[in-house]
Amino acid sequence: MVKFLVTNDDSYASPGLFLLYRVASSIGEALVFSTESPRSVIGHTITFSRPLRIYPMSVGGVKMYLTDGTPVDVIHLALNVLGYKPDFVLSGINIGENLTLQHIFYSGTIAAAIESAVVGIPAVAFSADVESFDQVSTPEMENIAMSYLRAIVENVVKQGFPPGVDLLSVNIPNPRNFRNCVRVVKASKVRWYSSYDSRRDPLGRPYYWLYMKKLEAEPDTDVYAVEIEGCISVTPLTINLNVSTPLLSGFRKLLELKT
Repeated sequence: MVKFLVTNDDSYASPGLFLLYRVASSIGEALVFSTESPRSVIGHTITFSRPLRIYPMSVGGVKMYLTDGTPVDVIHLALNVLGYKPDFVLSGINIGENLTLQHIFYSGTIAAAIESAVVGIPAVAFSADVESFDQVSTPEMENIAMSYLRAIVENVVKQGFPPGVDLLSVNIPNPRNFRNCVRVVKASKVRWYSSYDSRRDPLGRPYYWLYMKKLEAEPDTDVYAVEIEGCISVTPLTINLNVSTPLLSGFRKLLELKT
């Protein structure tokens, strides 16, 4: 029987975690291991500076483990402390989309999937274009999870990943915009342009508040598929950040020191 590790970065309180558990447990064995509090937008953080704890518990009839660490910590604690060796890691369903490479680098949800791929376990990260737990706890989202997301996971289990693919980033449109379609597309590079609003506190000292300006969606990308077409986007990713051999050779020549 195929074994899944199900995790997220929104904590054990997220209904998205339980939806993903239902998907996984309908296909094989599933162990839920989450964070005890939300750890969104922390990227690939791993804990070195303090000890970590693990708490076994049951929520809504689902036995799970919690940690006071990060989503990346979860992967290593599951493997090395619990001794659980999954065939696949499923991360999500995240509250909020993780479209573009910009968000991929920030996301705790995708960080867990990347860390899984680093240690040789294929992974799929799921995110939804919603803003609250309530927007995940709907019949529409349940239908998307148990039909489309389940089909994606089943396909991955049966077919595996093509050579060069280490993980998938799956983004789900808001259910009210979903048009019953799936697109396999690349990730856009940037989703938001960062800017700062300059203000002053009651003592007259300046401070700066980050806000974002959304960029226009490019065709044949994850943003376009989700926002314009209303489709689930599936983006294959690789953890290999090395440049191609020709580019590497070019840099060797460029950096040669002549004496």
